[in-house]
Amino acid sequence: MNWIEAYIEEVVKHVPANRRETLAESLRQDIETKLSADPTEVEVKRVLEEMGHPAVVAAHFKEGQYLIGPGMFPMYVSVVKLVVPIVMAVVFFGLVIASIPTFSGPILPTVGTFLANVFDTLWDVGIQLVFWITLIFFLVERYAPQGTKTPVMKWDVNTLRERERGFRISKWDAGFALFWTAVWFGVYVNAERLIGIYESTGEGFAMVTPVFNQAFLFDVIWLFLLVVLLQVVLGVWKWIKGRWSYALASYNLIYNAASATFIIWMASSSQLLDARFVNWMEANVPNGVFSFNWVFGLVVAITILAAVFDSIDGFRKARKAPTYHKHHIAHT
Repeated sequence: MNWIEAYIEEVVKHVPANRRETLAESLRQDIETKLSADPTEVEVKRVLEEMGHPAVVAAHFKEGQYLIGPGMFPMYVSVVKLVVPIVMAVVFFGLVIASIPTFSGPILPTVGTFLANVFDTLWDVGIQLVFWITLIFFLVERYAPQGTKTPVMKWDVNTLRERERGFRISKWDAGFALFWTAVWFGVYVNAERLIGIYESTGEGFAMVTPVFNQAFLFDVIWLFLLVVLLQVVLGVWKWIKGRWSYALASYNLIYNAASATFIIWMASSSQLLDARFVNWMEANVPNGVFSFNWVFGLVVAITILAAVFDSIDGFRKARKAPTYHKHHIAHT
């Protein structure tokens, strides 16, 4: 790969579009002056590491007055991107879980009111978080002792290859997986109230019958919690690791096997569906149009295929991930 162009691309994406071409040319010339006439890959990588973290380099090329200086701005952005989504996700989960027991009335107006309240709360929380994080960095920038206020940002030139080949795990992917874990947990423990057959009435939609037998779901909740725990560990591991490895892919395989086994076992149980739902189906759906055996076969096929493909994809990404030893470049 072209390490120089990859590095330049990583730097210029942090500056306004109208300055990227000028900055790219300036960086290219600066890098070339530090290289020999016929540089080796090792020499190129050494120079790029000495140049520093792309976000820090880009911050020094930004114009205007700074509320937070170039030295700390990349770390400020990283903290905002890390803290704000996590806190807002926790607040969202809390609002959902707190609202489920009080859910009543026509479904569409109730959901609309809930979403409006959630938006107002998340907006307020987001504004408050950004304000306090900004204030903390501003105070550190202005009043911290000289030599202690500039954070050290980890930088290894080999991460350019990981970005290029696409086997890094983004914080968004890991966070989204944890988000859905919380959502499905909330749905599982409230399945009788949320998942059912709804009919339109004069006052909105009303549930006619729940689909799942909540008593059975609670009887086997310890198995569900085991799968949830495996998924939480997987999501946290992805968040911390940030890239695929054989160890992570192996754990992903174990999780997929466990979750697929649980789903198939649940789908095969005669106690899964609520008796009222079964009676409703027999009374309202013509014979031959709907078959529980057909639905069970579809669930099994989709579950197995999803588990197999996700497991294979994990090992594929782990196999292509570069294995390298980190090294430190002495600065003079």
